[in-house]
Amino acid sequence: MRSKVQNVTPKKAGEYLERNTANRPLSKRTVRDFAEAMRRGDWQVTHQGIAFDTTGALVDGQHRLAAIIEAGIPVEMTVFTEVPVGAFDVLDTGKRRNAADALAIEGEKSAVMLAAMVRTVWLYEQRPEMSWSGGDAAVTNHQIVQTLEQHPKLRDFVAVGEQIATATGMIKSAAAAASYLVTQASGRDLSPWFDGIIEGTGLTKGDPRLMFRRVMFNHTRKQAGQPLRRRETREHVTLYLKAFNAWATDTRLPQLRYTPREPVPPVAA
Repeated sequence: MRSKVQNVTPKKAGEYLERNTANRPLSKRTVRDFAEAMRRGDWQVTHQGIAFDTTGALVDGQHRLAAIIEAGIPVEMTVFTEVPVGAFDVLDTGKRRNAADALAIEGEKSAVMLAAMVRTVWLYEQRPEMSWSGGDAAVTNHQIVQTLEQHPKLRDFVAVGEQIATATGMIKSAAAAASYLVTQASGRDLSPWFDGIIEGTGLTKGDPRLMFRRVMFNHTRKQAGQPLRRRETREHVTLYLKAFNAWATDTRLPQLRYTPREPVPPVAA
């Protein structure tokens, strides 16, 4: 088996796909996701590329080739040739690395929690008006690593997220990410905010911190004979930021609600 890195143009990708004789069905979503990564410049050369067996048939890489055509730009790929016939049966059978795996490989602690936090920050920055679930909200491992490089102090909020989650029932990663966002945007001492939502002592009616705690308790409390409400990161972050913004602007908060179609609010500095 031989390999070399090659700049594959859309035309060349089409020629290669003509040699696709026994590959699996094409996934349009996978092609779209790959093409978007290529257009963003996030695509990197790895050992996963294009492979041809000893007969010249394409045995791996059809989604990458189709993505090059859809993206309409040349992309560097590792091209393998003279792969033994039958080797396709053992290609791509391993578990795909997720964001937590990528961070763990980088030596990060609490990789699962941190990956979810970074994803939340990326979605807050890139998709405040869109859904944070489903295929359209996918965040690549490369984007996770890149976002953490841009926000290195996120690591300091793992414990904060765990404290808030224990005290209120908020999703841990959402609590950590939202706490990081308000801290980065505000130039003031936020100890009273964190003490209030974690401890809940001395809070009076209309205090945003008290209202936030009550709403979170209602979300997580199991009613008699009824299942727990499904918890969503976007909802929790939105409620957190609404409460914080009211507190930061010294505004009383008689109610705290979330509408699925509303954009996630920016942080009040």
